[in-house]
Amino acid sequence: MPRATASLRLGLALLTGLTSVPALAQETSASRPVTMTPPAWPAPGAPLSVAQVRFPKGFGTRRIYLDAGHGAQGNTGNRSVTCEDEEAFTLRVAEDLARRLEATGHFQVRLSRKSGERVPYPSRLNAARKWNAHALLSLHSDARGMASPWEPSPGQQCYRQDASPGFSVLWSEEADAPLRTRRAELARAIARHLGRAGFRHYDGVDYEGLYATDSAQPGVFVSRVSEPTHRRIFVLRRPTLPSVIIETHHALDFEEAARWREERTLEAFAAAVAQGLVDALAPTAPPESSAAAQP
Repeated sequence: MPRATASLRLGLALLTGLTSVPALAQETSASRPVTMTPPAWPAPGAPLSVAQVRFPKGFGTRRIYLDAGHGAQGNTGNRSVTCEDEEAFTLRVAEDLARRLEATGHFQVRLSRKSGERVPYPSRLNAARKWNAHALLSLHSDARGMASPWEPSPGQQCYRQDASPGFSVLWSEEADAPLRTRRAELARAIARHLGRAGFRHYDGVDYEGLYATDSAQPGVFVSRVSEPTHRRIFVLRRPTLPSVIIETHHALDFEEAARWREERTLEAFAAAVAQGLVDALAPTAPPESSAAAQP
């Protein structure tokens, strides 16, 4: 109903004492469009976008050393809400990401380990250095907050905490100025594109005293040399090439862990990481000025 006509009928109803005003209000309300808010990550059905990756002219090929976190002797990482070891999760995601990055034609990827291997962390860094990698990405999942035991299946006990979802990207400022800047740029670029894809960033409440919030980009956290309580993580502080840790999600959150088994999640993640690498490693022109490729 046109607004002017509705107003006129309302005025006439009030003047003549008619009792049909509630019906009129109901009719006017029903004519308005209903706006539905999409669910937010990690709720089932929360949308993720898979952006086309844009490479600037002359970008060439970049060598990426992809570390599947943990998998060293005596180091299996956390156990997820469904009792999956972190080392198994990181290898599965690293293998998928490597395939998608190489499919663009602009990345060569080496994995830090294969299934069943126990590779010490110093060996991983030496391999990345000898290969002259342009960047090192170490994939992990996080375990946050006070979790409670539960059984995903009868007789199988894991831990669950559904209050702290989201990704985080970590870097260390323990380096000289040029490398420190490149680490920060890499972390911020990846986090920026993860956010644009629809992934939720972690607010960092459990990182207090361990990392500082990077004020330049939500979801990025930094280990500062000046803070004695901050974590000095080997793969962040020791490499002589740009390196970051990507905490993909909160492994104890049931919905978020489930989303990380979806093809769409892996696809959106790869596209975001690829564009972050382009932004951080491109020699000159911004990525928006070039042709696109899809990981």
